[in-house]
Amino acid sequence: MNTLAENYLTADVAGVIKILKVYDEDPQQRTYKADVEFEKVYKGTKFTTLNVRGLIGYASSGACEKDVQPHERYLVLLSGSNGSFSISSCSPMSRLNNKPTKDEDSQLETLAKAFSYLDKNKFKFIGSQFTYYYDETLGDNTKSELSKISNFNPKQPFAIYQVKINDSFKITEISPITSFGSKDKTIEAIMKKNLTIETPMFKDTSKKEEYLVLLFYNKQNINKENRELISDTWH
Repeated sequence: MNTLAENYLTADVAGVIKILKVYDEDPQQRTYKADVEFEKVYKGTKFTTLNVRGLIGYASSGACEKDVQPHERYLVLLSGSNGSFSISSCSPMSRLNNKPTKDEDSQLETLAKAFSYLDKNKFKFIGSQFTYYYDETLGDNTKSELSKISNFNPKQPFAIYQVKINDSFKITEISPITSFGSKDKTIEAIMKKNLTIETPMFKDTSKKEEYLVLLFYNKQNINKENRELISDTWH
């Protein structure tokens, strides 16, 4: 799957939707429709109806089908054709709580700032690719070394780095495109020491040595055990 940043940059519509109703099931095609309303729009134009792959109340995971129900809320980053949008369990979307929470409000505020930056600077990223990483210090019962940085007071809730990697997918060079504005050299040193870059699947990466990494500061996790404060996920 593509990263959040890649999905946003290629999406026609990005926002938070709420499922209003599901109907018009087609058992032969294994599709149905869902009426939606937008709570937030980060990119593109609102739409009112989604085509959903699957059957109402039932989804085959092996067929990438999706079961959505009224009152459910999702962050979606979708590409469409002629104003028509479809989803499956393989679509770039994240389930949210049925009712907004303070933590979610904080997360979505961070996303909005990151999305705005991506929009304003998208030409900087042409020819580059955002990717994930594996952190060697992240265990089942411990926070990563990145999340243990003391006296961390970021000026903005995300940072983007261009990284060069070696044959072992370890970072050899880091060039900040935009930084947190706090403990930046410490963060870069930890990244070079602990992170292994995951090259995207299904793409020719054999000759690629540079990637982009987007990190978030998840302030809602400050007092949550085993939840990351700095990571490549936004929650």
